[in-house]
Amino acid sequence: MTSQKRLAKTIKMLVLCVLCLLAFMSAEPIGLSQAASGTDEPPTFVAWPEKGLGLSIDLSGFTKDIDQVKPDGRRYLTALHHKTGLNVSVSLEKVPTHATVPGCIEQLQLIQKDPSVTHGQDIALNTTAAIPTLEYTLHKFRGVRLDHKHVHACLAQNNVYADIHLSKAHYTTADAPLFQSILKTIRLQSEPSKIIQTTRPAPPTIIPTQPPPPPNSRELLEIGNVLYRQNKFAQAISPYSKAFDLETAEPQLDRALWRVLIDHLGLSYRMTGRLKEARGLFEQGLQADPAYPIFHYNLACTFAEMNELDHTIQSLKTAFRHRKNLNPGDKGMPDPRQNVSFQRFMKNETFRNLVNDLTAAKS
Repeated sequence: MTSQKRLAKTIKMLVLCVLCLLAFMSAEPIGLSQAASGTDEPPTFVAWPEKGLGLSIDLSGFTKDIDQVKPDGRRYLTALHHKTGLNVSVSLEKVPTHATVPGCIEQLQLIQKDPSVTHGQDIALNTTAAIPTLEYTLHKFRGVRLDHKHVHACLAQNNVYADIHLSKAHYTTADAPLFQSILKTIRLQSEPSKIIQTTRPAPPTIIPTQPPPPPNSRELLEIGNVLYRQNKFAQAISPYSKAFDLETAEPQLDRALWRVLIDHLGLSYRMTGRLKEARGLFEQGLQADPAYPIFHYNLACTFAEMNELDHTIQSLKTAFRHRKNLNPGDKGMPDPRQNVSFQRFMKNETFRNLVNDLTAAKS
């Protein structure tokens, strides 16, 4: 399989990739198990049902979210560390040819050119370490301060490529050891019994621990965001919906993050063809935040995809009328001429003139 094909699958799976902080490579990081509860757990072995080659990774203190073999044969796992907010995803792929480190490097170089990465900051590609890595930080998203750190690493052995993606919102340099404590433990192994323990021997007495608390709305939002940026819109709906239900019962998110939740959940509905649900959600969002222009704009897109011209025009007009109420740091209103949702109406003279007038006023 070519690097381009692997890249397409990876970008569709992840959105952004990333790496290891060189400034901390010489430091001895604290393991997540120590940071979380002081308990010791054996490494997690991620493999296909028939065993064979798999990935050993220390996920002490993590809660698994997705753990399955995809229809295309890839082995996939995602997990969240609730205490630190660190997300981990692992993807194993068998290829018909020999997997190589140069193949990993070539893939990372292609990913580095993707717009989703070039829009980030602090981009660094490391091809000289034992594990090739790529890193970047997304400091803002639509004006909302996120400081979302992404690290992508790639391993190759025999006919297996392993892609490991680490991410954390509200990242600071103090979080660097968390990333390194995971990167230091990853290795491709043949059998679970041959995995070398990277933590202290387990204590002779197993002390029962309380199960982790269910994720709150902010943690669910982060889980959804990871899947959303991987273009996994169908999978993102579940954590986003749970976060929305929690926020409806007892609001916890600030206005900026609540807008991100509504925006991303509604777009996930749209991208999966669930237009009625997208419409209902954006209308609910507008009941609570009637002057936010992006909700009106996304509602216009939804109406357009439902082929409802009059409602599209009304919502688009309202969106631009409230354009001064964008989030601080937003670059401005989207250009409807560039939006594929509106293309069906661009031959309509009334709609085309409206769009030209709105964009002229915008500029």
